[in-house]
Amino acid sequence: MIEKKDDDFLGVNIKGMMMTLLARWNEQMDHARENTEFADIRQSDMRVFGQLRGRSVKLSVIHKEMGFSRQAAQQAVERLVARGVLKVEMVEGNKRDKMVSVTDKGQELRTLAARQIREIEDSCAKIVGEEGKETLRHLLNQLIKDGGK
Repeated sequence: MIEKKDDDFLGVNIKGMMMTLLARWNEQMDHARENTEFADIRQSDMRVFGQLRGRSVKLSVIHKEMGFSRQAAQQAVERLVARGVLKVEMVEGNKRDKMVSVTDKGQELRTLAARQIREIEDSCAKIVGEEGKETLRHLLNQLIKDGGK
């Protein structure tokens, strides 16, 4: 039987609360894509797309940053390439590494995502205030920079 203190903690732990918020926000973003040519892109593929943040990166970096298996990351990238939002090129002088980058069509998807993320951040600011939102951004950035461990 789980102890009361652990039960209480598990109800309000940071990881769980962040997962709840991410699920809500991902659902909002899926809804925002409903009537676009990007409507049927999987949520997991959108996570991979979002992880690029407009950068050109090696496929191996994507799977390491996200904690996906190499195979899962590669499959997501292949689906996004088929949709025309990403392109993959071999790294010059290396027969194994592949560089993933966003296409012009992918930039359209980034614009749509940026609009939706701004709306999500605006709704956060309505609840915690602009200063609270920026404090949260700073704290999350600090956790990411310092490893979040």
